[in-house]
Amino acid sequence: MAARRFSRRHKHILSWLAVDHQRTHGMISNSHQDLGRALPGDQANLSHSLQTLAARGLIALGRSLGGKAESLWLTPEGQTWASHLAGSCDEGENGVAAMACNA
Repeated sequence: MAARRFSRRHKHILSWLAVDHQRTHGMISNSHQDLGRALPGDQANLSHSLQTLAARGLIALGRSLGGKAESLWLTPEGQTWASHLAGSCDEGENGVAAMACNA
């Protein structure tokens, strides 16, 4: 696996999707809005972060007829990266990162 750098936001997104993937046994059940509510901090760059992860082939975005991101899920490569990142969560963080670290 080639070395890649991920921002804290990317790690949170991948961790959240990995936990949701485990919870739902791979069924697509989450949306852009659910992710926005679950992530801590500023939501201004969420769409850009999702597009970056999709361009890297780590997530897939389902879009509505109007072009809005409607659903999202991890690709097989994204699942692999998320499992590697699950142990790299920062100490003392709460919310999504802590949930992924404890999963």
